[in-house]
Amino acid sequence: MTSTTETTSVSEKPPAAGVRAGLFRDPFRYLMDAAARHDGLVRIGPALLNVYVVSHPDYIRRILVTNAANYPKGSMMAPFRTALGNGLVTSEGDYWKRQRRLMQPAFHSEQLQAMEAHIAGCVERAVERWRRAAAQGTPLDIMEEGTRLNVEIVLGTLFSTSLDVERAERLRALTSQVFAGLASKVWTFFVPDRLPLPGATAYRRAVAELDAEVYRIIAERRTAATRPRDLLGLLLDAEHADTGERMSDLQLRDEVFTLFMAGYETTATGTTWICYELARHPEIADAVAGELDRAGVRTLPAFAELSQLGYQRRVIDEAFRLHPAFPIWFRTAVDADILGSYRLPENAKIIVNPHITHRDPRFWEDPEAFDPDRFTPDRFDSARRHAYYPFGKGSRVCIGERLAVTITQMVVSALVRNFEFTIVEGFEVIPRYVVTCQPKGGLPLVLRER
Repeated sequence: MTSTTETTSVSEKPPAAGVRAGLFRDPFRYLMDAAARHDGLVRIGPALLNVYVVSHPDYIRRILVTNAANYPKGSMMAPFRTALGNGLVTSEGDYWKRQRRLMQPAFHSEQLQAMEAHIAGCVERAVERWRRAAAQGTPLDIMEEGTRLNVEIVLGTLFSTSLDVERAERLRALTSQVFAGLASKVWTFFVPDRLPLPGATAYRRAVAELDAEVYRIIAERRTAATRPRDLLGLLLDAEHADTGERMSDLQLRDEVFTLFMAGYETTATGTTWICYELARHPEIADAVAGELDRAGVRTLPAFAELSQLGYQRRVIDEAFRLHPAFPIWFRTAVDADILGSYRLPENAKIIVNPHITHRDPRFWEDPEAFDPDRFTPDRFDSARRHAYYPFGKGSRVCIGERLAVTITQMVVSALVRNFEFTIVEGFEVIPRYVVTCQPKGGLPLVLRER
């Protein structure tokens, strides 16, 4: 498959989507519709907004890889910085590079393998809850359950066993409040500065309360006699290669905030959409279970066995294609640039749109179909790899990708090994944007022992 952007002219302005009421009533759906109707680049709203939605993979590569220095996160990330501070998701330039180098060893294979027992224990406890629901015939909201499970997993990988149940639940509740506040703030660049924004006080209060909890945990860990080798312990001990400098409490706060909030929400959302697709395609769920049998996996796969589960991984990749947890990202063009045949002005606000890229029929055959085998080596060629980026591209690809996929594989294995499941009859699955993209009202499933 070849690029569609070869051109001899570079003087065109990107097409405009026009302004309709939907822009302000439901910005996410409006952006999805506008991106799908245009050729990978479209200007949104009145010219004064200077907002562009980008989905063509050639343009995405220009923004995220070959000219990434011209496209920092910029002002559109301001609502996120209120909560995440200067963590990996929001920081820029040399500071980001330094933090990335400091944190990278915490996500190496040997550290992921060291987390195996904790992840498995969390999943096994969840399976017992799910067995009780199956025996009673009680529908299970897998979004709620996935959130509960992944909070337990992420808290454990971050903080080991240093948190009691009550404190962990407080962290989860505060994080949910912060996420809700973030979701309402994402689109504030569409709103004139003079207009007051509802919920701002509650949002700041939730961030402050979560701040206080995280700082208390950091202070306790610094003074502890022994230090567990969890993620927080690794971050506390991380030293800059040149100076020997370690992270300050503020830096630790920002990174812990980022890892916790991004970690559990992303994985819970991904698991939910995988369950949605497997419930709609029980023959694929059966095939995933059959692969576990052939691999000799009796309960949960060990970390070393995950690489043997090629079909399961293709199922996960296909679910991430159709339902990327973060369906839009933000960048700002520092200088004017050329994308294909289009001129992009300086200070353009960029909305990168993997949701539409992953469904573009120019790059994906029958793109709305759930087809895990499109990720087999003979079909997942360079053009399709070019058009697939659920965890990002270039130097800023998600640092936690391997951990997220590992957790997802363990959870999916547990579900298909133990249960068959269907969506509650009559329940309508409607995607909604709350920083991640989730099914509105969760996803109620009826489980039966396999």
